[in-house]
Amino acid sequence: MDRSTPVLVSKSGKSSDSKPGSKLDDLGFLELVPGNDPIVDIVAIHGLQGHREKSWMTDDGVCWLRHLLPSDLPNVRILSYGYDADTRSRECVSTQTLGRHADGFAYALSRERKDAPRRPIIFVAHDVGGIVLKSALVICHNQNLDSDCQLRNILVSTHGILFFGTPHFGLEGTTYHEVLNRLASVYMETTNIILKDLEDHSSELEHIQRLYASASEKISSIFFCEEYATSGISNLSEVNVPHHKAIIAGDRNATTIVLHANHRNLVRFTSKGNDNYRTVRYHLEAYVDHGPEAVCKEWVREDDCRNAAKGKSAPEPGVMPKPRPVPSRTYIERKNIEYLITQKLLQTGQGKRQPRCILYGLGGSGKTQLATKWIQDHEHNFSRVIFVDASSQQHLEADLERSIRSLGPEYAKMTWNDAVAYLDGKEKGWLLFFDNADSEKLELRPYLPGSVHGTILITTRNAHCNKYARDGAVHVGDLEDNEAVNLLHTIANVAPASDVESLKIVRELGMLALAITQAGAYIGNTRRLDTYLDTFHEHRDQLLRSKPEIDAEYAFSTYAAFDLFFKNLPENTQELLKLCASLHYSLIPIDLFRRSIQSEFSAYSMYLKDRLGGEEGRCYARMTAQLLLGAIRPIKDSNAWSWQLLPHVDRIPRSVQLESVAHALAFHELYNSVGNWKACQELLEPALTQLGQNEGQRNEDSLFVISRLADALQRDGQLSRAEKMQRDVLALRLEIHGEWHLDTISAMSNLADTLSRSGQLDEAETMARKVLTLRLEILGQRHPDTISATRNVAATLYRRGQLEEAEKMQREVLTQRVEILGKRHPDTISAMNSLAATLHKGGQLDEAEKLIREVLALRLEILGQRHPDTIVAVNNLATTLWKCDGDTWTTAS
Repeated sequence: MDRSTPVLVSKSGKSSDSKPGSKLDDLGFLELVPGNDPIVDIVAIHGLQGHREKSWMTDDGVCWLRHLLPSDLPNVRILSYGYDADTRSRECVSTQTLGRHADGFAYALSRERKDAPRRPIIFVAHDVGGIVLKSALVICHNQNLDSDCQLRNILVSTHGILFFGTPHFGLEGTTYHEVLNRLASVYMETTNIILKDLEDHSSELEHIQRLYASASEKISSIFFCEEYATSGISNLSEVNVPHHKAIIAGDRNATTIVLHANHRNLVRFTSKGNDNYRTVRYHLEAYVDHGPEAVCKEWVREDDCRNAAKGKSAPEPGVMPKPRPVPSRTYIERKNIEYLITQKLLQTGQGKRQPRCILYGLGGSGKTQLATKWIQDHEHNFSRVIFVDASSQQHLEADLERSIRSLGPEYAKMTWNDAVAYLDGKEKGWLLFFDNADSEKLELRPYLPGSVHGTILITTRNAHCNKYARDGAVHVGDLEDNEAVNLLHTIANVAPASDVESLKIVRELGMLALAITQAGAYIGNTRRLDTYLDTFHEHRDQLLRSKPEIDAEYAFSTYAAFDLFFKNLPENTQELLKLCASLHYSLIPIDLFRRSIQSEFSAYSMYLKDRLGGEEGRCYARMTAQLLLGAIRPIKDSNAWSWQLLPHVDRIPRSVQLESVAHALAFHELYNSVGNWKACQELLEPALTQLGQNEGQRNEDSLFVISRLADALQRDGQLSRAEKMQRDVLALRLEIHGEWHLDTISAMSNLADTLSRSGQLDEAETMARKVLTLRLEILGQRHPDTISATRNVAATLYRRGQLEEAEKMQREVLTQRVEILGKRHPDTISAMNSLAATLHKGGQLDEAEKLIREVLALRLEILGQRHPDTIVAVNNLATTLWKCDGDTWTTAS
């Protein structure tokens, strides 16, 4: 049976044959205008009790699609679709549901466009025609990529939709039923099959909308609403669709416009001078102008997806060599050491020995920075620079392997042994840079080519590495006076008239780069260079008495920095910390407070609270806040402690919680642990304002708070605000640190996640893959941040419907999470949930159910039953048990 032909029955149940002049002659597609070399198809679909031509026609016979639009858009083909949307008829009524009408429409349109399946489409839908259209696009979206894809062609080619008075969520009351009953008679065939699905908050409409939200991620829409209600409704063509029913709230790709018309005349225009027509024409012209280019880009992506699904995907891009670290923006020149490196590596004349240089010294002394800055300045002397992370044998071998495979596809199966042999034999003029070769157990000789046509540079904490270079060792130790002073001034962002005080500070700190950096950060915050040594000397004896037995030159300086930080805290906070330090470091039992209440302290405390007013009451509120601040701690095995503290924290006035930025951040951590995103915003927004007034938005503290606020907004569903903040943070991070800084990459990762959740999947995937590449190169494959980057790429692929690739990556992430973090870690549980979602959507319901039950059990135990992520897990389990469509799965956690 032709899918576009409805089944027709009479009251007696007998089929009705079409006759000449029958309404059946007006079903299917009618080409209103062929267009001159059309570049776009406009496809119109009418609503309830409608007609493929008369629905768009005024009482005096003007059909704007046929008579007005062609002269304004001559290169557009205009089609109109007719289906039996009658609920009463003297001839016959259809038994088709909305879903079957949609199925017939989709297949009929596919046949109509068989000669131009990739031509852009703009849909014009009136009333229930919009519901049929949405359902049809869902059907197209669900077609498998490895099928003939005739229906998917429609979805990919859809550029825009104009909805006119579409009741997306049904109609209020029983308007349709009342009208139907009023008009029904013994002379008319009637049906309520369609009407049942149009009731207010219809489950069928909600189901269609839920699926359509995923199918329409890249489709722009306009919701045209009626300004006037029709009074004295006498037939179904004169119903009213209120504004809130005619729009889809939260649709990021949609615009809402009110036309000066009632429901019937939303799609009837008398002339080109009609204001409503001019409005509609303006938006159609914009769609026609931009449609071909936009749809062309969609088809490029679609072709890639189809090829991948059929096993014809393009080969992976070539392996890229590992980039070396970049010098810090605060790099301080150390000319003596830089000169020695040049002397060792850039030998003049024909050398009989391979040039080698070993930079050795304490961790944090600046060896890597020296090496990368020297390479940056002298790179033109080498044919190729190869960076190798020598912190472990595994990383070293992987990077050497990568270095040779990056040369081309013919080297795709080469190993690290081949890389060493290649440098020894075929290539000349290279520089091989081994960074962080610190382990005493690592024997470097097998990895060092011996060719005199290459050069080797090594950084290490291990002085025994000097054996690898005859006369090539360079010790990286204390800074020179001018270097130390420049470093202090650069970090502190100060430019004093004299260096006298600065020289005293750096010499006091032993000329050690790490200690000077900490001192510079402290001075930058306090803006007091002149008092630093006084503060340092004030606590010298105490620090010396508590000096740990650590064989490191900078241990004392590190403790000094912590002490200065402590002394910079508010006095009350210091006293609280001292009190907590006097107790055992394990959990301070809540029973101390509970027993006080049981001994009638509760009534007495109520009396005290009533008696304490004004500043005295505020003073005690501050003391209580201090007590609670000492008790707040990060979630580990469970947030049960946070739930116990929550009632007490809630009794602290928000103004007291906000008296210090540090306190606001601590209280935010508690609210974040229990999923109270509103409270997080109420704490972070004023804290950000305070930081901005004191330090400006470019300060690291401000950027940290903005990032946390954006995270709270994202978790609360406020994706637009979160995206704006994250874009601002990323722009500042790029400006301040550059692309390779870990803080910049984290900002990029946060933005990519928000873009993915808000449906901006192209930009999200590009950014997430970039984050993954950077973290792989900087941190290695098993670092938690690299694993998180893999998870984010997989999440975007899931939202794209590329389930096979998403599942593969998610299984890898889960395995690594379990190995590194353990099964109870929040990130492991999140990985488990993501994999379960993909399995569910792919129809692997048994495994999905098993995983989500485990997720729910862990979240109940760790987060408690009231946490939003636990509630999400309950919903996901219920969805799986009911075997609903995968798109209903919640992945916000």
